[in-house]
Amino acid sequence: MEPREREPGSPDDPYSRTAYRRMIAWERRIEREGPFLLRLLDAAPDRSVLDLGCGTGEHTAFLARAGARAVGLDRSEAMLTAARDHEARGEGRFVVGDMLAAGAYLEDEPPFGLALCLGNVLPHVLTDAELERFVAAVDGALASGGCLLLQILNYDRIVTQGIRALPVNVRAGEGDDEIVFLRLMRPTQDGRILFFPTTLTLDPASKEPVAVETTRRVELRAWTAADLESHFRAQGMEVELCGDMHGGPYDPAASNDLVVLARKP
Repeated sequence: MEPREREPGSPDDPYSRTAYRRMIAWERRIEREGPFLLRLLDAAPDRSVLDLGCGTGEHTAFLARAGARAVGLDRSEAMLTAARDHEARGEGRFVVGDMLAAGAYLEDEPPFGLALCLGNVLPHVLTDAELERFVAAVDGALASGGCLLLQILNYDRIVTQGIRALPVNVRAGEGDDEIVFLRLMRPTQDGRILFFPTTLTLDPASKEPVAVETTRRVELRAWTAADLESHFRAQGMEVELCGDMHGGPYDPAASNDLVVLARKP
């Protein structure tokens, strides 16, 4: 994840208490998304990948195991501390840094054939000026003919339909306990979304069975397909919109995700 309000590697890390690995069924997610990722890697001009906002590094590690030169970049030292187990197994390299200035942290790396920005990381970028910096950083990191795979929530659908929450995610805890992840949202008038990720513990044997473990308020930008198309095309990149991580068609009213393929000529 890419929090923008702290310096890279800050000890006051807003993600230091986020159970990110427990929140996502990573094995099933990689199995579901892997074929599309490998197809893009095989088509890339160089078998290399830069994972921007890599979090705990599962996508980076998957592509490293597939034979790619794989580098993950994230502002959160807490996230990268979790990713170091991948690095210890030779499954990618992980760097603390700001994806809006990726080149400053990757001076010893040649250009990449594929870049990733997955898992709704980009909405942490709040302004058009910052989005321009992100697009320029991607363009600078990619080899000629390289491609960015960008995945965010479909905010066209969320805002238009007044959606206020993502599906509840329940994972096994300790003993009979379960961990419940709530993701509540509230749109604002200026094209942004207030996001309230909350972790609960459910103990069925307790008189007060539900306890709040963590809760935060995060401001996100509800980037639309039109926003992203215009910025990438202004950089001279070719843009294709998809609605899922299989490369299926994008439907503004029905797709859960917006997936952008932006190719550098």
